[in-house]
Amino acid sequence: MTQYAKDYTVGELMCVTLAREIEDGDVIVLGSFTPLAYASYILAKITHAPNSTLLAYAAVDFRPFQLSFTRAEAAATRGASLMWTMLEDLNSVHLKGRGDVEAISSIQADQYGNINLSVIGEYDKPMLRGPGGAGAPEVIKMHRKMLGYFPSHTPRTFVPKVDVITGTRYVIGAKERIKSGYRPGPIRYITNLAVIAKEEKEKPFKIESLHPGVTAQQVVENTGFELEVPKKIPETEKPTAVQVKLLRKTVDPYGTIEFDFKPGKERLLYLNDILQKELKSIGYA
Repeated sequence: MTQYAKDYTVGELMCVTLAREIEDGDVIVLGSFTPLAYASYILAKITHAPNSTLLAYAAVDFRPFQLSFTRAEAAATRGASLMWTMLEDLNSVHLKGRGDVEAISSIQADQYGNINLSVIGEYDKPMLRGPGGAGAPEVIKMHRKMLGYFPSHTPRTFVPKVDVITGTRYVIGAKERIKSGYRPGPIRYITNLAVIAKEEKEKPFKIESLHPGVTAQQVVENTGFELEVPKKIPETEKPTAVQVKLLRKTVDPYGTIEFDFKPGKERLLYLNDILQKELKSIGYA
């Protein structure tokens, strides 16, 4: 009988929910160091998806490692089956459509499946400039699933139309994707309130599950576009006691996934605290 955790954070719930999207044998691409996504990939690898392949930096099929802001790249490199260049990565995985999962997050996401990592406001005179898309446009178009995670589910994040389209899954729906030479797969977003998904271009995003204690009305009120609201919506499956223990003791003992949930003003202080813990653990503090 499954023993669910009694004590867990929203971050841990989101991390576990994202990990459950990963299937054994998936090819998982790790982009920029995004703690919550990295934790979910590694958790999946050491639990239900041991045959998944992890790709990060220049490392191919590396062993799971403990999350660290200072040592992640070195750990991936040290545990890799082989090393390759970014050009080889792009040509072998991204542009060939061989990637299964690489979760993205963004400043904005809209009802059409577009994301914005570029700017808020006019492109030439933005109110806010984001990090840019990097490999996100190819990832969300080519990968089997378009997975996203959003620590803040608000109308400012989920908007009717993004200010700038950094990337889009412009072919949505199994038949359309297969006809266009892509593998079929949904758009699925995991947020701090719920899981919402879109499987056909003409249909709205649908609430697939509600996190414990969250109502459908709360999700609707915090989404800037129409949602399909089923009459019966299941509760998001809670993390198990084992999953939480693995996250806290093995995968992420420094609490890096909570970094995604910190407001801008608190991030530097939180990052400094984590860095001090990391340095202390190797005798440099």
